[in-house]
Amino acid sequence: MRPESALEVVARAHVLAGARTLAVPDGLAGMFPHGAVQRGATVVVDGGQGAVSLALALLATVGWAAVVGVPDLGVLAAAELGVPLERLALVPRVEAAQWPTVVGALLDSVDVVVARPPAHLRAGDARRLSARARERGAVLVPLLPGRAWGDGAEVRLVVTGGRWEGPGAGDGHVTARRLRVAVSGRGAAARPREVEVWLPGEGRFAGADIGRVGTVAAGDEGLRSAG
Repeated sequence: MRPESALEVVARAHVLAGARTLAVPDGLAGMFPHGAVQRGATVVVDGGQGAVSLALALLATVGWAAVVGVPDLGVLAAAELGVPLERLALVPRVEAAQWPTVVGALLDSVDVVVARPPAHLRAGDARRLSARARERGAVLVPLLPGRAWGDGAEVRLVVTGGRWEGPGAGDGHVTARRLRVAVSGRGAAARPREVEVWLPGEGRFAGADIGRVGTVAAGDEGLRSAG
């Protein structure tokens, strides 16, 4: 293992001296033990439509964050969900062979890394990245990870359903989104349960999953990530 640089030692000391948890938006707190995410945890987000939005929503109250491997994600989606764009790094595409290295480097640098792994990511790489998150006091959020994180996650969030809310009988402007989420994990999160959560956002507008954002943002390349 390489020795830490002076900058890394200072950053590590700051984490150890500071809060042991990261706050999440009030509407999402019910998914986590004690209403917050433990630093160093791995939080898997999986399931159907709404999983991407749920993972992004977790970033609304953290300091610095990164999203890796979601090439169609535009900043409009993150902004609608309350994510502070000035503290968000987007890495849309990563070669599969370099994915563990890139995610590991980001875990050294930011508070939360949301990362969609490539197909056939090795279980050993998944375990090493979870260990890296624990060591650095960062939070790793594997997004739609398939079998890579079949176990080893402190919290597992699986979107099982949801609906949009808005005025009118389906012909009004969408104002909010509610998701049904199955929660499980280890330790304090070991008891499986299902909760309903409102996605955060200005005016309770919940934003969109990638497909809808692609339609909204078409023609405005400044709102989309590179690549």
